[in-house]
Amino acid sequence: ADPCFANAAECNEPHPAALCALPAGDPDDEAAFLKRVGKVVVKPASRSAAAPVAVDIVEVQALTDAITDIAAQHPKVILEESIPGDHLRVLVIENRVVAGALRRPAEIVGNGRASVRQLVEIQSRRRAAATGGESRIPWDEETRACILEAGYSLDGLPADGEVIRVRRTPHLLSGGTIHDVTALLHVRLVDAATTAARVLDTPVVGVDIMVDNPTDPDFSVIGADPQPSLAHHQPQPTAQHFLDMLFPQTARRKGRY
Repeated sequence: ADPCFANAAECNEPHPAALCALPAGDPDDEAAFLKRVGKVVVKPASRSAAAPVAVDIVEVQALTDAITDIAAQHPKVILEESIPGDHLRVLVIENRVVAGALRRPAEIVGNGRASVRQLVEIQSRRRAAATGGESRIPWDEETRACILEAGYSLDGLPADGEVIRVRRTPHLLSGGTIHDVTALLHVRLVDAATTAARVLDTPVVGVDIMVDNPTDPDFSVIGADPQPSLAHHQPQPTAQHFLDMLFPQTARRKGRY
């Protein structure tokens, strides 16, 4: 399983309950875990931007299907208590927080005139244009389910300014967006990220945290990536911080801590 869970406990930082489903999982234990926490995330133990993740699972059959689907691509699968909020990635280099970014699932904003279908297509084109065609909102079961859960059909007309999330996870390739919040990070989030980096004993790490708001002290550490992308933290000078680590004789020390 993701070593972050053991390390989060060692750091005495808030973290979700977790269970290793594969390679040595037991269906009865998995069902009991779901019953105990109420809502589950299923994900591979390996960390990668393209790794499949199933979220907001509340039924045993859906849990079994998600484990099977992810196990087809990854040998180790973990179950994790679902924590509400937004996904915050905090980049730590040499025990200094150098960037923080909120990752949000694809959203549409009503204008009182366009239908849900039109708004999704407009936002999908915007994301494609902003990413060189890499990011689009897919018309799949997840998108349609999110729209229905928001109380709309594809032809519905959201009110002006109404925000509707049309994906469950903040994957960039499926229309997710990144928002720099480095200057807004609460000191508790900074402390938690640097503590996790020290316990993991790695010079560069992206610490994944669930938050309601990055300015608040409430959070839950959900993972850590020892090979984080530096490019996802614009406009922060993350590449410069990385070069400073490699060439300390010319370093210009900056960062939150």
